[in-house]
Amino acid sequence: MLETLANVMNALPAGTASTIGTWVAALLTLAVLSFIFGENPAFRLAEYLFVGIAAGYAGALAWTQVLWPRAKLFLANPQAYWYYGLFFALGLLLLTRGVRSLSTLGNLPLGVLFGTGAGLALGGALTGSLVPQIEASVVSLSPADYGQGLVGWAYAIDAFILLIGTIAVLSAFHFTGKGQGAWSGFWHGLLRILQGAGRGFIMVAFGALLAGATLSFFAALQSRLAFLLRDWIKLFGNMGL
Repeated sequence: MLETLANVMNALPAGTASTIGTWVAALLTLAVLSFIFGENPAFRLAEYLFVGIAAGYAGALAWTQVLWPRAKLFLANPQAYWYYGLFFALGLLLLTRGVRSLSTLGNLPLGVLFGTGAGLALGGALTGSLVPQIEASVVSLSPADYGQGLVGWAYAIDAFILLIGTIAVLSAFHFTGKGQGAWSGFWHGLLRILQGAGRGFIMVAFGALLAGATLSFFAALQSRLAFLLRDWIKLFGNMGL
């Protein structure tokens, strides 16, 4: 079907395929922007098209780039690539989740999937975030190590803020009760101060992430509006309207 559609598009006169593509993109953009006025059939149609095309593309990509190449290797040399057969068997067992009488067979691949995912997530958090953050916090606070004058002091202050921010954020996730004695009271009060500062750093980080996401949204919106004004509206001029 896709080859037939591609052949039809290639058989069209020069510029016609581009015009059709521009019209389709413009109408879908308007359908998505129509959500400003609330839920409506045009927006739902665009939503269903997006989800369907994304699912179809992901399935086709998984088959052509992941499953089929490994299936060919396994069929060509099962002894060398026996582990691919194990993976395919687990995948087939996972499909049994759709059959109520056989759904218990899908617990094994689900356990492997969740266990592997949890292990990778934990390992990634340790090696990709926590350990590098701790290593980056072990820095010199002496201005002389960064240069002379204000430059050295600026880098030293930046390193100090990084160190205090890391300690404060880690303290925000430390919960303990107040013990007895002056030293315990002092430690508890210092911990409360660090926890408050840590929550402040977290809020600043979340605010920066939200601002970045908002800027990305407006950048995408600006590009679609520019497309409508620059490419789509130009078609009306070419049509003599």
